[in-house]
Amino acid sequence: MPTHLPNAILRRALTPALTTLTALTTLTTLTTLTGCGLLGPSTYDTDETAIEADSGEEFTLSVPSNDSLGEEWYVAEPKPAARVLRAAGEDRKNPGGEAIGAGGGRQLFHFKAVGRGSTTIRLIHCPVGSCIDKGEDSATASPPPSPPPGSTVAPRIDPPTYHTYHVTVK
Repeated sequence: MPTHLPNAILRRALTPALTTLTALTTLTTLTTLTGCGLLGPSTYDTDETAIEADSGEEFTLSVPSNDSLGEEWYVAEPKPAARVLRAAGEDRKNPGGEAIGAGGGRQLFHFKAVGRGSTTIRLIHCPVGSCIDKGEDSATASPPPSPPPGSTVAPRIDPPTYHTYHVTVK
């Protein structure tokens, strides 16, 4: 008389192994999809300056910005190599709003990796009055202000600063 005992024992023995295998496969798939941008673009803050991307992958640079203080960021010259990266837009997140003294905002620069190679992205941070807007989301540092007639002290303007990201597209 046949029994189902061997199948039940086999099922009990294999269930934990199959569950573990399924979990590992799911984790590996999610890691792969995230790494290649299929689950949304990766976002890099100012402390993450080395970026690796696959061709076709989109990513975002997120920098602190406070609209109420007149701060602005631009992609500086030289622009990233067009054969490696393409600019894909820019926007802002400002949870504090634009009220005077509101802070915590972010300026976001979106890029798409288009070809294998390496390039750099230089962002220029412009406190109010420190840059000349050249249009097309570009700026250069302003010359230092001249002192008012009769004064020996120049007005203080915080100088612009640069932040550089190194990008490798595989």
